Amino acid sequence: MKLSWSVKGFLIGLFVLFIGIFPVTAQSDVNWKSLSEAQELAKENGKKVILFAEAKWCGYCKKMYEEVFPRQTVQDSLEKYFYPVKVDIESDQKIVFNGRSLTEQQLAREFRVSSTPTFIFLDQDGNTIGRQPGFLPADIFDKLVAFVGADLTGKKSFKEYLKKYGVDING
Repeated sequence: MKLSWSVKGFLIGLFVLFIGIFPVTAQSDVNWKSLSEAQELAKENGKKVILFAEAKWCGYCKKMYEEVFPRQTVQDSLEKYFYPVKVDIESDQKIVFNGRSLTEQQLAREFRVSSTPTFIFLDQDGNTIGRQPGFLPADIFDKLVAFVGADLTGKKSFKEYLKKYGVDING
């Protein structure tokens, strides 16, 4: 059965419309862990834990998945220093943190997460090293991960650290 050019054109148009309605989003290759697993691995391997506090409706969280997490430099920095964990600030899903069972929402409240995305950096014992609210582009985020991961907090400012890479930020 041969299709006429008008039918072929219709099918191609339908396909293009279908792709426009259901956009393909980049997938993050970040190796996300459960919080209890991340804490256990952090203690065993001397790494830290990074919590990505997100919400399903958060546009900047989606932007992190589309533009930042897929970048190889980001994945390399996370892999070197951290065990990454996602926490939905509105979720009633149970998790374990420092041996206590609570919901992701309760954990977000404990960490006083007031906006998404927010990144919370934890040491091997579950103590807060620092936090970063808001979206960061990949070229800044991977450097922040390396800065915190290499234990440079308190030794120099992040702004000073960025100058080493020729990045000057205001503030």
